[in-house]
Amino acid sequence: MTAEIKRDIDKHAENVVQLLLALKKKAASAESCTGGLISAAITSVSGSSEVFDMGICTYANRIKRDKLNVPSEYLEQFGAVSEQVAKAMAEGVTKAAESDFGVSTTGIAGPSGGTKEKPVGTVWIGICKKGSPPKAKCFLFKTEGCPSDMTEREFIRSQAVLKALKLLEAELD
Repeated sequence: MTAEIKRDIDKHAENVVQLLLALKKKAASAESCTGGLISAAITSVSGSSEVFDMGICTYANRIKRDKLNVPSEYLEQFGAVSEQVAKAMAEGVTKAAESDFGVSTTGIAGPSGGTKEKPVGTVWIGICKKGSPPKAKCFLFKTEGCPSDMTEREFIRSQAVLKALKLLEAELD
């Protein structure tokens, strides 16, 4: 990861932790394509143990169903990389952690796995605020501008982490 990308991720993770501390709220994450990188970013911040109780990496659909209560119908009808699943993951981790906010990622980081309908770089990010319906946004992260010291997969995943932190930060602000 380049120093610039790492600085951006660290800055937004710090902002998330500081906002959560100020609000006396907690957050949790459910990650598929980012594989725990959001959790790692948040927990790298001093004081994060006060506001971050749980991060779960849910690559397998079975785990999405069994641990996050993602309905099987969503996985079968829409696929793991979908708005419905991103929302259900965010809501599921919020409930499982008994937190105030949940963030989720599900996507195709590549280099394989993409289709015409869901190309490599497609990532759904879900946000849930306890007591409100979850929401999700879809992003198509491109690999143009990928630094030479990163693989395209790493670049897509780092863009997804940064965007997820920004969305969570905006939800807290």
